[in-house]
Amino acid sequence: MVQEINYLYSLSRFGIRLGLDAMLEFSHLIGDPHNNFRSAHITGTNGKGSTSAMLYTILKQKYSTGLYTSPHIRRFNERIIVNDREIDDEFIVKWVGEKRKIIEDMASRGRQPTFFEVTTAMAFDYFRKMGVDAAVVEVGMGGRLDSTNIINPDVTGIVTVSLEHTDKLGDTPEKIAYEKAGIIKKGVPVVVGVEHQGALNVIKDIAEKNNAILYNINEIFNVKNASISLDGTYFHAEDENNDYRVKIPLIGRHQIKNALIAIKMANIFDPSLDYRKISDVKFPGRFEIKSRSPLVITDAAHNPEAAKNLSNTVEELFLRKPVVVATQLKDKNYSQFFKEISRISDHLIVTEVKDERRKEAELLAEEAKKYVKGVEYFKDSSLAFERAYEVSDFILITGSLYLLGEFEEWLEKR
Repeated sequence: MVQEINYLYSLSRFGIRLGLDAMLEFSHLIGDPHNNFRSAHITGTNGKGSTSAMLYTILKQKYSTGLYTSPHIRRFNERIIVNDREIDDEFIVKWVGEKRKIIEDMASRGRQPTFFEVTTAMAFDYFRKMGVDAAVVEVGMGGRLDSTNIINPDVTGIVTVSLEHTDKLGDTPEKIAYEKAGIIKKGVPVVVGVEHQGALNVIKDIAEKNNAILYNINEIFNVKNASISLDGTYFHAEDENNDYRVKIPLIGRHQIKNALIAIKMANIFDPSLDYRKISDVKFPGRFEIKSRSPLVITDAAHNPEAAKNLSNTVEELFLRKPVVVATQLKDKNYSQFFKEISRISDHLIVTEVKDERRKEAELLAEEAKKYVKGVEYFKDSSLAFERAYEVSDFILITGSLYLLGEFEEWLEKR
């Protein structure tokens, strides 16, 4: 298993290559597994993972359902789930062994499949093997040229649009919206939570050209009596036909939008589904309470918009400020990230993760000092965690899913 996973990770050296030609070719060579199940496709700068998890939770009450998300926290297997069970190690070992020659043959002809392309094909093939009725598929990056965009979904969703991956997706919300709206298919309904008017106009235009009915949850739902606590998020919402009383364990007002998108997408997929099953959703690393004494929270916020949502949640729930352990990858807007985090903490412990895209802790600390009074840095994340436990009984760990994974490993050894 280790050998096969290492081989998959070795494909990361070929980077991220947006485009569908190689994905379509590779998929065809393994029998086009994506044509064997119904699907729902979800993109967005933030919230697409939580929305995918909630939609999956609703669908699996009636269907054998797969869930494909990325990245993972600790294990590669977390990316590919069928009916609450991660992909089998045995399948990964056998699949990599069988498909490696196809991958290398494609490489010899000038088009090396990337890590994400191969992983996506594996997910679709696993869903076929397991005989799923439906799959919820989260976009990796953008949408139009993302490897997942070979599926023919029953419904699509665009959760949010903000600036991220500007080198690949464009440097304005409108350009990024164009890329994300690329998942819209002819005649396939799309559910949207985007609030930026320019981005929304782009999405509406593409939906109209594709004769795809657009449902804007900001217009069709009236939300009232919303509240959050350490036990979850509650809200009451109405549309023109129904009344919804929703309780989810995911914490934060931003999760209300994600939940409404999931509920609407489920209703389009199958109107007979019971939206209340959403209360069973589990999605680690999203304002997850790891312990109550000391109070330790982990959150996967990795960009300014996510940091803003995180800070809003902390401000609403607590009168005191946490010590924050944070990191950022090189391609993130870490300056604005720290600006948002400065609202909720006067003591920031900066570190770095064991990933080639990590930003050096010392450089992150220099930027963080522009906004936060007390800043320390440790290159080794375990030292950062130890320091946080020394100085506070309220700790928030954020900035990257990779950091959350390293924290969980550190907790086990502690």
